[in-house]
Amino acid sequence: MTKQITNKTAHGVMVWDTEEKRSYLMTNDEAAKLEKEQSPTEEPAADKAKEKPKQKNTKTETTKKEETTDGE
Repeated sequence: MTKQITNKTAHGVMVWDTEEKRSYLMTNDEAAKLEKEQSPTEEPAADKAKEKPKQKNTKTETTKKEETTDGE
């Protein structure tokens, strides 16, 4: 992958070419073709998403005792 899309605008797309070490403006149609060529190598976003661990109830033993005793 020698070309990377850096900025999308209304008039075109700025692309950085890593081989030539330069950036240039590409039309939206050309950029769409470039994205289609590069997309099969990437994995779907759903596979990359990791489930966040659920937060557990973390009350300490002292707070549990205070709640149950009510000043007895």
